[in-house]
Amino acid sequence: MAFASDGNLKDGGGSVVTVEKVKKGMPANVVSPWRVPYRLTAGTLPHSVRRTYGVAANGLTANFSVQDGSAQKEVWTENFDDANALNAWTIDKGVDNQITFALKNASTSFSTIDESNVTSLYIEGGYSMPKRTKGYATSGEITVPDNGRLHAYVSMSSNMSGYASLVIQISDDNFETVTDLWTSLDVTTTGRQWVPVDCDLSAFIGKTVKLRLYYGPGKGDYVGGSLADFYVDGMSITGVETIDQITVKTGERIQFADLSVGTPTGWLWSFPGGTPETSTERNPEVYYEKAGTYDVTLKVTDSEGADEVTKTAFVNVEGQTPVAGVVWPSEFRDYNTRMRMVAPLAPVTYKDNSELYPTSYMWTFLSEYEVTGSTIIPKVYEGKEVDYVHEKLNKYYVTHIVQNETGYDFVDDSVQVQFAGLVTNFQKNDTYHTNYTDGELTLPGANNMGITAWAEKISKPSQPVLMTAMYVNFTKASATEVTDQIAPVSFSLYTSENGVPGQRIDLLDTWTISELNYAMTNAGGSVQLELSKPYVIDDEVFVVIDGIPAKNDNLECAFAMAPLRDNGNTAYMLKNDEWRPFTGYFQAAPGGQTSLAVYPYFSYSVLFKANVEAETNVVTRDDTPTEVGKEAGTVAIPVFAYLGVAQYVESSASWCRFTGSPQGEYTVENVTVEYDTLPEGIDEREALLTITDGVQPLQLRVVQKRSAATGIEGVTLKDTKKHATAYDILGRRINSTSTQKGIYIIDGKKVVR
Repeated sequence: MAFASDGNLKDGGGSVVTVEKVKKGMPANVVSPWRVPYRLTAGTLPHSVRRTYGVAANGLTANFSVQDGSAQKEVWTENFDDANALNAWTIDKGVDNQITFALKNASTSFSTIDESNVTSLYIEGGYSMPKRTKGYATSGEITVPDNGRLHAYVSMSSNMSGYASLVIQISDDNFETVTDLWTSLDVTTTGRQWVPVDCDLSAFIGKTVKLRLYYGPGKGDYVGGSLADFYVDGMSITGVETIDQITVKTGERIQFADLSVGTPTGWLWSFPGGTPETSTERNPEVYYEKAGTYDVTLKVTDSEGADEVTKTAFVNVEGQTPVAGVVWPSEFRDYNTRMRMVAPLAPVTYKDNSELYPTSYMWTFLSEYEVTGSTIIPKVYEGKEVDYVHEKLNKYYVTHIVQNETGYDFVDDSVQVQFAGLVTNFQKNDTYHTNYTDGELTLPGANNMGITAWAEKISKPSQPVLMTAMYVNFTKASATEVTDQIAPVSFSLYTSENGVPGQRIDLLDTWTISELNYAMTNAGGSVQLELSKPYVIDDEVFVVIDGIPAKNDNLECAFAMAPLRDNGNTAYMLKNDEWRPFTGYFQAAPGGQTSLAVYPYFSYSVLFKANVEAETNVVTRDDTPTEVGKEAGTVAIPVFAYLGVAQYVESSASWCRFTGSPQGEYTVENVTVEYDTLPEGIDEREALLTITDGVQPLQLRVVQKRSAATGIEGVTLKDTKKHATAYDILGRRINSTSTQKGIYIIDGKKVVR
């Protein structure tokens, strides 16, 4: 690498490479070196090729289609647009006619789905809780075709699931026996919206059935329903007919449908290029990762013979440009910069999280000190997963580029590289926010909605961290009743199990409502938890807040959160003894996502054998073993330990051992090792010596060789004592020294690299 006469960096070939900070998505007139224009390969026209095995006296004939809109044929429909539509249904309005069944326009009109819509079926329970009851509307008789499916739309909000439910039922014996096809209680998205219904009717093929819209009890209520309302529209039962070709996008799932004549007892499907490539199911589901046209073959068998059909070019797959995504080394962010905080001078892992099947993966990493001009040559790392050591502090630009034969996409973001700091899950533009729902809920906080605890997820750190402090920002805390004033609000650390709080690790602290009120008055709502000890965090955990009394006219208690957004949810709630994310609850999905105002103070455990440059005293990692000569002696091994060396643990060999004890007060410390003379007849031996900073261990390899030089001298450790750094709740440093640019500086000299 060299500088051109104009000052620009040039690669070995002499070409100038320019890197600019750009927004996601390249301008149309920019030609990317990674972009490959996609062209659909011309194939043969769709047609069928048949092969018969033996003689099938019963006329067994292989055939198939798909459960796709283009292949479906309706055998029954009900759009509730005719003013007399309900005359075809049997209506039961429950006790005292409490349930309403009527044709009217929905608050969110079905015309957004069906432009010709006139009215929808409205179902509503009574508003008197003591008179809650059950009701239903039953259709006339319908014959279910082969490959039959039920389709419908229900307008609802799962927030009302505690009061009532709607169940779509089916029966082939006039409801002597009943099968539930769909229930509103399984829907988790909230906010009024049209929820699509798609149910398999294979158990009722060829049977005459009736459908029932059953309005009944909500969760935990076995008497009946009240208060909640639903709209139903777009009901149909469909079968499947033969088509020549289906067109899908990469990744879209295709539900195949057997249409064979006769009664086959075995199916063998072949999907070259698909996933899976073969199946013995009657109606398998398949998807394709690459664009192209694909043949499909079905062989069916029975006791008398077999038949096989191949439909060439049956599946036409259109490629899609991949959507770049990254699994970051950690998701929590530095309080000040709101960038994800990762450890310096330690390997951290970046993983691809892209969608739509990229085939190549590239990464670049640039520190803010490298991006000082318009001409740089970034090193490109390839692969779905990259381990990278950030050798400088502060901001790093991270770019991840993915491509396939259709196109390319990239993520361009930044991380904050630092040893310690106050962290948060708030994103760059998030502000403090508390949302109130009159009468039922202070969000997040006191409520009478069955929410008994709140939790904030803290991601696994890029390296183990030591948590030494934590803050929670409260916005309301007042109570009139003495029992509420002395109610203990608890703050606990929990494990993560299947993405929700699992087992309690420890109780961190408790505050009464009165104490929280004092913090509101005197500390702006900033509550600093009094931790009894530091905590090592090396996995995803949750901070759980519980014990807040139920909401009433004499109590207000709430803490801050980020505004509801459509991504990055880290907030959870324990509702009716079940943990669930905020996502889709207080707003329709993907909305309703947020983060709670919980701020731990983390210090990364960074521990490695160090190399200290003699002239500049700059520290870099040294992963090579320490070599010593054949004669007995001592060697001083420089070790970088941001948290200080806490203990010399053990040596794997008696001939090599620690001398002295760790000081634990320096960032770089000489670990002095004593070793014996190498016995005759042995040319080389190795010992592993383990030390720890109290968070994680480090093994130092000492290799004694007959041909090696004498022991290596340690470095001079003057001026290496660490400076204590503290932060207030706003993230401002207290009594700290400014951090030098570049790699971590040992002796305080200003070194610009």
